[in-house]
Amino acid sequence: MTVLSDSQPVAVAAARFDALARQTLPKTVRLLTPKDYQAAFQQAEKFANRHWTLIVKANQQPLPRLGLAVSKKQLSRAVWRNRIKRIAREAFRQHKIDLCGYDIVVLGRKGTECVTSAQLHASFEHLIKKIKLSELNKLSVKEQA
Repeated sequence: MTVLSDSQPVAVAAARFDALARQTLPKTVRLLTPKDYQAAFQQAEKFANRHWTLIVKANQQPLPRLGLAVSKKQLSRAVWRNRIKRIAREAFRQHKIDLCGYDIVVLGRKGTECVTSAQLHASFEHLIKKIKLSELNKLSVKEQA
């Protein structure tokens, strides 16, 4: 049995905190104010499939930003709304590099409460591919150059 010194548990805790911090969405990659949401909705392009609707607009920032708008009208139970938001945040976090230069608002759709998480992830990835192939991607690349 090994004996830990007093400083080792602190180092382990700090390493765990760093790992958790990397898996969060900091304020810099979120749409926070109503003004941010209004700007994202104006002159934006819509990408939709059976499970998601993404409102996408090129921004002049190097980081992508995410906004979530899942209404009670679409998903009546808070558990369902929170699950959809959690899955959207995770899918966005996994594909942040592919989405650089965009403001994205995720809208929930009816019927997603009974869909598996794997299907929702695959559906979100499909929309990301559509965004990358769109004219919006070409505009974003020109603005960054």
